[in-house]
Amino acid sequence: MLSSRNRSKLQLLFLTFLLTQLLSQGISSRSQAHVMDPLYQDATAETGTIQLQVKASPRAQYRTELTFVNKTLQRALEESTAGEVKLEVVPPDTTLMYDKKGQSILLGVTPSGEVVDWTTKQHIPLPQSAQETLQAQVQSLRAKHYGEMLPWEEANLVLPKYSSFTVVDLMSGLTFEGQRRAGSHHADVQPLTKTDSATLKSIYGGKWSWDRRAVLVKLDGRTLAASMHGMPHGGDGIPGNDFNGHFCIHFLGSVTHGSRSVDPAHQVMVHRAAGLLNDYVSKLSPWALIDVWISAAHQGDLQLLQVTTGQEQAMHVRSMRRLSKFKELDTSQLLQFDTAVDVTMTAARASAVTSRRVLFHLERASVQDRWYIRSAVIQ
Repeated sequence: MLSSRNRSKLQLLFLTFLLTQLLSQGISSRSQAHVMDPLYQDATAETGTIQLQVKASPRAQYRTELTFVNKTLQRALEESTAGEVKLEVVPPDTTLMYDKKGQSILLGVTPSGEVVDWTTKQHIPLPQSAQETLQAQVQSLRAKHYGEMLPWEEANLVLPKYSSFTVVDLMSGLTFEGQRRAGSHHADVQPLTKTDSATLKSIYGGKWSWDRRAVLVKLDGRTLAASMHGMPHGGDGIPGNDFNGHFCIHFLGSVTHGSRSVDPAHQVMVHRAAGLLNDYVSKLSPWALIDVWISAAHQGDLQLLQVTTGQEQAMHVRSMRRLSKFKELDTSQLLQFDTAVDVTMTAARASAVTSRRVLFHLERASVQDRWYIRSAVIQ
């Protein structure tokens, strides 16, 4: 039993979600700044000029852009009237911008070509032909931006041992060259040169890290969706590359060497690298959703927190890892669910790692709908 004094101290270290609405104007302005550079700076652009931009998250530096002229589409956008209000779990990863009488109009577009006004959170219905045109352009652009998701058994053949390839970090856009050196359950990889090692280190802020990151692996004209960490370990080094050991790259369904189990955090990043993050998380069980939340808390990934909770979040811990094994109960007919999970964590303004218990409350609208984590309190 905890003393009242210790209990009071523990109660001060708690985590609550700041369930706030998206600051639409701030998001719109930030996105517009990125869109304006470098493609859409000409105020005299031809009428009907549409610019699309894809980014994995609003904070990502890596982007893929397309500019095309379609006067019919612009006219449909201008003549449309806002429809129903529908808050998105996260903003669409594709931005559309066009010029209307000297004013830049910024909108979001889903993979199916549906348009949403970020300011009002209203869907903007388009004629079927206009939506189909937009859908084709968006899907083509997203295919260029994201990677092909291959099961490990296939990726293992595409990237044979000692093959060299380019690794692109999906958030920063930084790239380096790597070589697969070993690995039977995932790829054990080495940076090729000192410069490549330095780039990998810079992706992690100048420190080696076990954090998972979504990456693209480019080889022989193919781009594969993958996940990496950035911690040198083990052997099998390339002499003179300033990297003592290897790091790991995971693909769909790949497992760790030690436990022979799928790493949940790696699988989330593989789906992010394929542009399928929302679809993947929406199908997770409550237990798997909690694992994603813990991974997001550990890495300070605000987008992942938003995907798991349906709200923009703030995080107040520096690190967090699950300790207790899940006793998975049948939740198939439940609309609400509460569970406690033991974790180790470091508070935001602390350095010591402590053991805590997190109380999760999950909800969903119906048994056909996805789960959301509505609250998490650290005891």
